[in-house]
Amino acid sequence: MFRKPSSIRSILFLTYSSIIVAGIAIIFALFYLWSSNQLKMQAFNAISELSASLQKQLDLEVQKLDSVSVSILYSNLISDRIVEYETLASEGASPSPDEPNMNPLRKPQTDLYDILVALVGPSYPVQQVYLHLFSGLSIGVGLDNSQKELEVGEQLWYDEVMRDKKKKVLMLTQSGSGAANATNNASLSLFRYFSDKYDAPRGIAEVKQSYNKVFGGFTQLARNNPSLEQVLVYTNSGEILYPYSHSEQDLLTVQGLLSAGSGVSFDKRFYLDDPETNDKLLLTLKHSELTDWNLAVMISNKALLAPLNHFTRLALLVTLVILAFLIVLSYFASKKITSPLNALNRTIKSMNLESVVSGPAAELNSGLNEWDRLHASFVKMNARLKDSFDQLLLARTQEMQAKMTALQSQMNPHFLYNSLATISAMAYERMHDEIIAMCDNLSDMMRYIADDEDGPVDIRTEISYTETYLGCMKLRYGDMLVSAMELDSSLRQIQIPKIIIQPLVENALKYGTKTSPPWQISVRGKIADNRWIVEVEDNGPGFDEHELASFYEQVRDIERTQVLPALRLHGMGLLNVYIRLRLHYGSQMHFQIRNLPGRGAVVSIGGPLLAKG
Repeated sequence: MFRKPSSIRSILFLTYSSIIVAGIAIIFALFYLWSSNQLKMQAFNAISELSASLQKQLDLEVQKLDSVSVSILYSNLISDRIVEYETLASEGASPSPDEPNMNPLRKPQTDLYDILVALVGPSYPVQQVYLHLFSGLSIGVGLDNSQKELEVGEQLWYDEVMRDKKKKVLMLTQSGSGAANATNNASLSLFRYFSDKYDAPRGIAEVKQSYNKVFGGFTQLARNNPSLEQVLVYTNSGEILYPYSHSEQDLLTVQGLLSAGSGVSFDKRFYLDDPETNDKLLLTLKHSELTDWNLAVMISNKALLAPLNHFTRLALLVTLVILAFLIVLSYFASKKITSPLNALNRTIKSMNLESVVSGPAAELNSGLNEWDRLHASFVKMNARLKDSFDQLLLARTQEMQAKMTALQSQMNPHFLYNSLATISAMAYERMHDEIIAMCDNLSDMMRYIADDEDGPVDIRTEISYTETYLGCMKLRYGDMLVSAMELDSSLRQIQIPKIIIQPLVENALKYGTKTSPPWQISVRGKIADNRWIVEVEDNGPGFDEHELASFYEQVRDIERTQVLPALRLHGMGLLNVYIRLRLHYGSQMHFQIRNLPGRGAVVSIGGPLLAKG
């Protein structure tokens, strides 16, 4: 495959540009990686601190609930008042839920309410306290100051509380009317089993706090941090406590975190794929020993890197401007280095024989020592080549002249021999008038051959000589020979080698007469592909394939050895024409032999257009 060679300037320019681009790209990539890693570390530290703060707030709210529940468990006053309260209730002294004002409260009842109100406190550290008694009564103090009948064993939280009576149970509950998932009606309830001072079971204490108060800090945090993607609070069983209205994707995220098991470490940074946004989420986990809850804080990787990406785009724009400036500098630097070489190249191209032999030696003055020394060495080389070049030029001229003379000398006796043979045949047939005309034509032809034999002639003169030769042949063969000349008028001033067409006509006549007459010979001249073309056609038997193979074998031997064949009078017509065309025109020559379908052959020759100057 042909490959176009590269210039030194382009190689230097591409090398400098590649180094600049690669260097800037590497620096940019390292800067981006370092900056993004720093941002992620800072974001991780920030959300770690944020997670710790949220966990602390959540634990503090749960501790408030737990403190109130513990106070109820260990209060002998409450235990005693419950016994008295239940006794009065069994005697029918407790107010009816439908008629709360029919029977006024007695002192044990008011004492119990007072104690519970004191636990709730005037500042309402908790929203509500319920005492769910195993006797079937439920006493409420807080926002709901009521007494009602309640089957404790049928409640959802009963089994879990009774499973381990020493532990607290945390659960989200709903109260009041409205949508089932409305956070305004949601509360966080803490349940504890309690007994009296004699360890007799009395019931279950429930301490409630509003959901919005417990998780209010989470909501405010989401408003203050738009880049915060998600905050999840969930239990080890997979129940999501925050946000209250969670999505299916949140459930899948929690299940993924729980299924990871030991692969997910608390207080460490890791990434989570978000299939909805095709983004990665930076996530940290906290675990509360107080509540046994897990806190997951997530931030979007895109949101985290948004400031860096914005800065990177600005920096990239500035870098591209700087890069363009550096590339322009590299172009001028490569041009500065290669310009002297181009000047030297132009000097070499403009040199001819006259400038090499006697032309002045121009100075380069490139400003670069290496190029100036190279130019000086080239000038000295030209001086040393002066004599050798003259001698070589003279030798080549003499060699060319000798070859042309040798070829021409082959044609002269060859033509004369054939002409004498024709006159002899005509004398044998007693064609006296024809012999006289033949001798006159032969005299004209010999003068044409002897006159300025080394120079080219215009094609019109060569055609005239060929017609004279055909006239001689018609004197011998009469009507058996038919010839035609078709010459394009644009060819008349074209210069061609001397005696280049007549040998082809002679060859056609030699082989054409081997068949029965009439013998037809036509000569056509035209211009094609910016070359002159002359075709000689006959209606003879055509060329034998073995003879053509032998002819082309001789051509290859001559071109390989550059040695002319020995002078012979037979069989040199076509080969002589070929060699002279080759010497005159080199690779621009045209020479073709082909047999026609049926019978006949065509020999076609040509060369570049050289008008008479």
